[in-house]
Amino acid sequence: MSQNEHTADKSQRQSRPRNITVLSIFVLLISLFHLLKLSQVITQWEMLSALPITVSPFYLAADGFVWGISGLILSWSLWTGQAWAAKTGLVLALLFTGAFWIDLIWISEAEQLQTRWLINLVFTILGLPAVFLSLNLTNSRVFFSGNPAKIN
Repeated sequence: MSQNEHTADKSQRQSRPRNITVLSIFVLLISLFHLLKLSQVITQWEMLSALPITVSPFYLAADGFVWGISGLILSWSLWTGQAWAAKTGLVLALLFTGAFWIDLIWISEAEQLQTRWLINLVFTILGLPAVFLSLNLTNSRVFFSGNPAKIN
């Protein structure tokens, strides 16, 4: 392979931006947490059913399943540079944030809500714009639109 061919081949390939790598790993960790939650709900179903909690174990299991599976799919799509990953990531970030706050307000005890709302608000104020910025940087848009190595 000549030097020109090697340079052209290298410039055609778009490597995964560091911010997308970090975001993909972060989404993977969140999805694994939710799958762990799902497994714990399933194994502790009888105990959870007997507790005086405001939601059923079915809701907790469904929540763990939905966010676990969607997170795995999103993490993989971010990692591999699927064209639909950026838009899906933005939508899921908004849905996840909304669901998180609804759960926090609906499920949490008043005392627990008073102690946790501020740190959760800080994480939301920092995290949501970080996801949007990460997915909208020029190198990210190029990665998702022109990555010839992506799996179709």
